[in-house]
Amino acid sequence: MAELVLDAANAPRECKTERGGRWEFKRRYRSELEIPGKLRDDPSTSWYTCQHCGHLHIGHSRIDLATETHRVLGDRAALADFLVKSRGAATHKQIAEAAKIRPIRLKELEDPTSEKVDLNAFFAVLAVYRIKLAAVLREERSRRPPG
Repeated sequence: MAELVLDAANAPRECKTERGGRWEFKRRYRSELEIPGKLRDDPSTSWYTCQHCGHLHIGHSRIDLATETHRVLGDRAALADFLVKSRGAATHKQIAEAAKIRPIRLKELEDPTSEKVDLNAFFAVLAVYRIKLAAVLREERSRRPPG
């Protein structure tokens, strides 16, 4: 591995987080067992091996709807991850009951490898989470006018 950056402001994004308006290094874990059980057992929490420091870092855990206004999802895995994190600590059964769908339909939506997806169930789940679907029609380029 390359020499570690000592200033969090100059570290790669995967190794730092913003707290209180300034960059700080993310907490480093040497193994999954070092990650607190509360985080490890939460299905909305993910962790990854940092390419900068070689340690494990916690990725996003729950989605904070009070601060997050939108998210661009580029593939099925990102959508599944988004749905799991939106569910938070609720069970499949609780969300399925509220959405008036079978729990297996929610599990299929949250599994990026599932071949079956029920779009009616998807929109029912989004309604329970109070999430509206939007589409990004084109990527934002520079702000210069063409020509």
